[in-house]
Amino acid sequence: MHICRPVRKRVHRHNMRAQPQAGGRNKLRAAAGHCTVQFMTVVLNIAAAGGRPALWVRPWLATDMPDLLAAMASEYPERGLWSHPDLDVPGQQKWTGPRNEEEAAVWLSGQERGWEGGDWLTFAVLDAPENRVVGHVGLKNRDGGQLGIGERGEIGFWTAADARGRGIAPAAARAVTEWAFTSFGAEGLPSIMLVHDVDNPASCRVAAKSGYPFHELSPANPPHWFTDGHIHLAKAM
Repeated sequence: MHICRPVRKRVHRHNMRAQPQAGGRNKLRAAAGHCTVQFMTVVLNIAAAGGRPALWVRPWLATDMPDLLAAMASEYPERGLWSHPDLDVPGQQKWTGPRNEEEAAVWLSGQERGWEGGDWLTFAVLDAPENRVVGHVGLKNRDGGQLGIGERGEIGFWTAADARGRGIAPAAARAVTEWAFTSFGAEGLPSIMLVHDVDNPASCRVAAKSGYPFHELSPANPPHWFTDGHIHLAKAM
């Protein structure tokens, strides 16, 4: 297996109303065999539509932590906001999102580690007019390891309680999916899964609106997961 390392950092702004420039080098890419990966700050600009505000989707920053902590205090999530799986956290932390400033610093360091290693790409979703965090999208290799090496990806999302029902999660998930397929190409990232418990119809609706049609049922498999799930699948074109 060829291991890709970050070679440089650049800034890439992608307006979701425009097509990516052909042949542009301001993207993250990986190819089998000789492997080159470029990591940079990604900013996806999503135009307002209907009752949904314009959105900015970009990697998490320290300045986002107050908004995130306020959302955690309002409603703490059962899942969806984990930090990097290899993060060295003292003790047995069971949190799925930061609950205080100390945990926020640890959580953010895990998101940064993911971008540096290319195996855990997470995005803050901001209400652009208010410049306020309203959601999260995460992308990883389904089987572990780096993204863009020809294996299936997996996407997840979270939306703050006071921002739900406005189409924010589907818009952000679609934007990240389009960016990922464009950046890695069909050879590097042939498909992306979206998985949720069968008793979560809201996530099922988000999946459909995000361009992830139902693919198959995933039966419970203790101790790895204890409930049946739906697997939705988007394929690179």
